[in-house]
Amino acid sequence: MSARFAFALAALLVAPPATAGSDPAARGLAVRANAAAATRQPRLSVISGAEQWYGLAATLGAGTSNTVRVLHRNLAGCTATGLRLLAGNYGWANTSSAGSPSAPKERQNPYPITVHSAFEFAGTRTDQQQPRAPVRWGGQPTATLTPATAAYAFPNLMLSDPVSASLAPGAAFYERSAVTQAAAGQQYFSTVSLRGGTSGFGTDSGEGYAVNSTAERVFDNAAGDVTVGAPQFAAGWSALAVLGTCSDGTVAPSIAIAGDSIVAKVDDAGYGYFTGGWALRAFAAYPHMLLALPGEREMDAVQVWNFASRFEASGYATHVLWAYGRNDLSYDIGVLGLSPAQAVAAMKAVRLQAAKAFMMPRGGGAPGQVFIAATILPAPTSTDGFLTMAGQSKDAYEAARVLFNQWLRESGPDGFVAQANAQVAGIVNAGVARVADPCAGLEVDADGVPTRDGGFSPPATTIYASGTSTGGNTGNSFNDTSKAWAPGALRGAELEIVSGTGAGQFRGIGGNGATQVLIADPWTTLPDATSAYRITDAPGWNGVHPGTRGAILSAAGIDAAALMRPLAGQ
Repeated sequence: MSARFAFALAALLVAPPATAGSDPAARGLAVRANAAAATRQPRLSVISGAEQWYGLAATLGAGTSNTVRVLHRNLAGCTATGLRLLAGNYGWANTSSAGSPSAPKERQNPYPITVHSAFEFAGTRTDQQQPRAPVRWGGQPTATLTPATAAYAFPNLMLSDPVSASLAPGAAFYERSAVTQAAAGQQYFSTVSLRGGTSGFGTDSGEGYAVNSTAERVFDNAAGDVTVGAPQFAAGWSALAVLGTCSDGTVAPSIAIAGDSIVAKVDDAGYGYFTGGWALRAFAAYPHMLLALPGEREMDAVQVWNFASRFEASGYATHVLWAYGRNDLSYDIGVLGLSPAQAVAAMKAVRLQAAKAFMMPRGGGAPGQVFIAATILPAPTSTDGFLTMAGQSKDAYEAARVLFNQWLRESGPDGFVAQANAQVAGIVNAGVARVADPCAGLEVDADGVPTRDGGFSPPATTIYASGTSTGGNTGNSFNDTSKAWAPGALRGAELEIVSGTGAGQFRGIGGNGATQVLIADPWTTLPDATSAYRITDAPGWNGVHPGTRGAILSAAGIDAAALMRPLAGQ
């Protein structure tokens, strides 16, 4: 393993643990110290998965203020008190610290921001006049987050003072946050995620019906909902998470979700507006924070300079979902020219390093976390929009993906779980490793039979519409004025250009009016009046991302209750 794979986060951010081989008296002292620390300060729980994010201003310019109003729900399963906001001032960069081309990277934003926040414990999502409980930061009404002099390797987070409140399990409440920034152009890693909903396709099953474009709002929200943002890097700022203490003294199981674009969102058009993915659907019932970063490789995420703020933020969760691998496959094999065996060997080492960093005790009485490693989904291609099995072909990196997934699932001593747990054997308060297998609900073989390592996707089952565009399309829209669709009815379906200009393109539908559908990813070739199309419930794979049905099937293969079992002492 080269030095660039070294995972220094544990050394930088985690207190040194006592081990089974250390002096018994010293080990006992460490245990008592941890217990005393836990007694002095009740452990905070992540209590919310954000429901919706309402932006009250369109842009963030230099010296301007932007306000968002976030609908939260107490998912902790306990009465939560002493609410606190976890604030951050970081985003991403497009090159690594070494200057080589790479996926986006976490970095501190270059300019300070001033944050002003409050909680609202009553009201509806559209009213703006409810009484507010101000959030204080070290006793002050605002907090200024100033970047460190170095751009990488330093967390840029701040925790607010506790706000006196008592929230029953399931209770809704709002976070009102305004931010003023010194310069335009900053992008914020705000982990607002749409909670709930295992269905899609225009159905409001808990995920929220509002979406984040003016046109879609007109289509689907005649009552006048305001704009909703994406789950991260949105146009406005909001806190990373709402923390609190369970009044019964317990610690609520919660999960920090890290990974690439497949779990961040992308192409799941039926869950909010292009927000979701299988992970948010699978763990929607649990308090969560979304730390996924589109385009990121696991080999990048284990670098100390690339995960510092997210690593610190994730420490408030009891569990971590680590869902990387697709980008590593394409880089190791497609760019570096490694063989499947070589690529998998490198990926195994990185996964074990990540597991150890999160499973090590955090200090202050907090045990290590449950580290949930996710298998890698297949990424087949199709010549007919996934209408048939015969039209599909396996991904170029399939052999390596199968090898890596088999190692993750291996229950013996040579498998991931045994090897990850062995790294922390005998360490007091260490976490454990588990495996989430989104392939279990989705993957089929060439005959369409559910089969792990099958490499294919279930075909479409329904054709909702077909025809030829009447033209006038834009980068994110597609028109057929001969139609009379019910507004919102096609959300989450897949649009394929069958022939004519732009043939072969495949896009998820985020919303529709009577004669127009909206897509999130702009057309590569703009369709025109020659473009014939069809709309189906195909699982997706616009590139490497499953669409709405694919995300639903993947989430259905996850036993969230088993994966979220708490550790003793949590």
